[in-house]
Amino acid sequence: MKTKRVFVLVVLMIFSSTGVGVSQKPNPDPEFTAFLTKFRTAISRNDKAAVASMTKLPFLYDSKERNREEFIRIYPQLFTPKIRRCLTTAKPVKEGENYDLFCGQLIFYLGKDGGEFKFLEFGVND
Repeated sequence: MKTKRVFVLVVLMIFSSTGVGVSQKPNPDPEFTAFLTKFRTAISRNDKAAVASMTKLPFLYDSKERNREEFIRIYPQLFTPKIRRCLTTAKPVKEGENYDLFCGQLIFYLGKDGGEFKFLEFGVND
């Protein structure tokens, strides 16, 4: 009986020291973290041009592809004060290679386009 207890203790020590079987928070991607900080700063300052530069263009909105100028024009409809407040604090959720930010009934998708992180699109949170 004593041998079994020792064996169990040794196994538990091995698993706890290697992290196997222990839930660990993944290390955040430093490139994404830098992008998110820059994106949130632009959103909090209501800097339409900066957000446009961090957005995959053309941007699909209301079933129409929008170029940079059109994105800046529709920006206030998409980024209302309430949405902007939410985006500055929403916890990113990793989905494959991309990240999602949930704000009420909307999901904002962030991911790589051409090798750099961008605001890709948004959709309804169903």
